[in-house]
Amino acid sequence: MSPALKRNYKIHSLASDLGLKPSGDPIRDILRYCEKRVRRFLRDFPECSTLSQVLDVTASKLGTKFEEVHSDEQLAEVRARYLRQNEKAFVNLQDELSSHVFGMTFKRLNRKDWELPYVSVIDARGEKKHRSYYTKWHELGHLLILTDQMRLAFRRTHFGLDHKDPEEQLVDIIAGEFGFLQDLVRPLAKGAVSFEKIEAIRLQLCPEASQQSSLIGIVKAWPTPCLLVQAQLALRRGERRELAQGTLGFQLPPEEVLRATQVTSNDAARRENFAIFPNMRVPERSLISRVHRGDELEGKTVEDLSWWESSDGSHLSSSKVIVQARRGWDAVQALITPR
Repeated sequence: MSPALKRNYKIHSLASDLGLKPSGDPIRDILRYCEKRVRRFLRDFPECSTLSQVLDVTASKLGTKFEEVHSDEQLAEVRARYLRQNEKAFVNLQDELSSHVFGMTFKRLNRKDWELPYVSVIDARGEKKHRSYYTKWHELGHLLILTDQMRLAFRRTHFGLDHKDPEEQLVDIIAGEFGFLQDLVRPLAKGAVSFEKIEAIRLQLCPEASQQSSLIGIVKAWPTPCLLVQAQLALRRGERRELAQGTLGFQLPPEEVLRATQVTSNDAARRENFAIFPNMRVPERSLISRVHRGDELEGKTVEDLSWWESSDGSHLSSSKVIVQARRGWDAVQALITPR
């Protein structure tokens, strides 16, 4: 979690608007506030046993209806239907749902008494369908922290942007936290973690969630230390900065190497200081590198963390680990656990 986000004035202001006491970690406090609200919602539905059901209950309690669209024709139908109901905010719906916008929430101004006050349009066209579950939780995240009814003309869920509004970043965190509620995941997260167990949990609790978001969410909920590493060809941070600023002069452009571009660690790993740092170079002799080269499609083996080297030449402390790796769509995915 970015320290800069914790210090951001907008986040502190939001925490104050929610009635939370000033603290050094407003994000933690806001997450606890959201958790209390969701738990209160679920008390009315003790039979709720899947993440999909938690999603539906939370949406109903927050007063929004999901309109999930899978085609241009379906999007046009949703737009026309709400315009007939005199909901003028829908007039530019097709233009608003650009390539980077995956969802939007509207406050209804001309609803009947029995209708919900909000509508959340979820763009599941094409490749966007793989993020629809996460997009729904992102839209609910905005409603969970809504402090003034007039604030929400509409909210957009963005993906793939380099710079996000602080509140958008916060809602990303909320979506990741509640999309895979630990109370439901942990009873199934038993024994040694594996790709197969994570997939079985996904299919049981939330089959509509993408495999990638499920990997991240379920790893975070696993009770024993685990790292999820995504490895891709990339430059060092300094090389990226120099390339962007054009300060390389007549030097040859730097060469990308296989790096841990994303690292997800769970609470148990953080408690034990079990870590691999983002952008570290993947060891040539690691199974991760062999899978990336195509020498193996997937596998499981024992390695040593001391193989991992930082850009300053220092190595991680020696520790035997179990590495499971497989080829993903555009990266190698690896689960790393203490032996």
